[in-house]
Amino acid sequence: MPEPPTTADDDATADDETTAAGIATWNPFQGNRLGLEGLPGVASARIEGRTVAVEFSDGARRAFHHQWLRHSCCCRQCGDPANGIRFCTVVSFDADIAPSGVTARGGDLIATWPDGHVSTYGGDWLLRHAYGPEDRRRRFSWRPVLWKAGLSGGFPTAPWADAAGGGAGLLGLYRRLRDYGIVRVTGAGTDPGGTERLAALIGPVHETTVYGRIYDVQAEPVAKLGAKTGMAQAPHIDDAFYYSPPGIDVFHCLASAGEGGMSTYVDGFAVAESIAAEDPDAYRRLTTTPIGHIRRHPGEIDLRSRGPLISLDEQGRPAGIRYFDRALAPLDADFDAVEGLYDAIRQFNRRMVSAEFTASVPVAAGEGMLIDNHRVMHGRTAFDPAAGRRIRLCHVPRDEFHGRLRELARALDPATFDLHLPQGSATAGPAQ
Repeated sequence: MPEPPTTADDDATADDETTAAGIATWNPFQGNRLGLEGLPGVASARIEGRTVAVEFSDGARRAFHHQWLRHSCCCRQCGDPANGIRFCTVVSFDADIAPSGVTARGGDLIATWPDGHVSTYGGDWLLRHAYGPEDRRRRFSWRPVLWKAGLSGGFPTAPWADAAGGGAGLLGLYRRLRDYGIVRVTGAGTDPGGTERLAALIGPVHETTVYGRIYDVQAEPVAKLGAKTGMAQAPHIDDAFYYSPPGIDVFHCLASAGEGGMSTYVDGFAVAESIAAEDPDAYRRLTTTPIGHIRRHPGEIDLRSRGPLISLDEQGRPAGIRYFDRALAPLDADFDAVEGLYDAIRQFNRRMVSAEFTASVPVAAGEGMLIDNHRVMHGRTAFDPAAGRRIRLCHVPRDEFHGRLRELARALDPATFDLHLPQGSATAGPAQ
């Protein structure tokens, strides 16, 4: 990735012309165009009430509100929110604004406003930002691939050599991580420095007080955390006690335990779906009533979060899971809701640890695991602390992963780059 251009703040000798040229190079002007091939252009346009009705060259029709069009103008004068240089905002025009004229020209929509300003919208940009029912259905069309124990027999895997080469190989890894919430990377090597290279496939490492930047998971005689023992660990979300838990877990195996230490994984979305189908009352409690998680290191930090165990998106579908059995705080809910909430949490926990939902996978030295920490819970079986098992762990924000996925898909798979993806577990939820 190129370095950002020098700015006047960074270099007092940079003049305005040089700075402006640097900005233009770093954020090339695109206007209201996506540069996507194969999409129809604008064939005709007319004003209809408070909207502009547009017909495209393939016969498709869409309507756009006047306010929406004016606010969405990304010309050089109005600026572009994509690069943070924006002059026309929602307070720059009145609610009753309407174009004085609209026309179709060269596949574009041209709108002239009462103050003489002219906005140009490419047909591809309009179609991919249209907000009619069919357009919003398309953007909300992504669905996770739900899985149970059977995933062990066909685990999503990507070779390091393919992913590290970028392009289609990296997009393949991204798609597996997006769709399954987990992907194994083979051939990553056992060099400790490979952990950062593994993480760099999806984004920058995020440092925390609890784990630092990169955390060595090895058994120790006196352990600060359960991870540094040989004890079994039930599947869990890492750092559920943070307001925003880590997005993507990066596990890099440098040495396996031999016997024991089997990695276990559970698809939280599959568990949520089963509860919704079999016990709607428990599902309602788990999606509406916040529970607490806590982690305190005396004299260092006291972390606490509150949020529903299952977070839902605006379509009412699971968007994130927040559950760490060993970090669950005493319930703080309405008095009459406490016993029902405990029952609902047990419903989730029983499924989570059951053979039906648990995929057990041996992870060999030199392999990595990338895990969506807002969906897939991970654990392990017990092992001999003297076995020398060593895992390096770090985290990458899910925003970084989704952002890189979109940008790569824009070039290689433009039909999917703008699909809405789950944003993870929330830190609050509506009370019962």
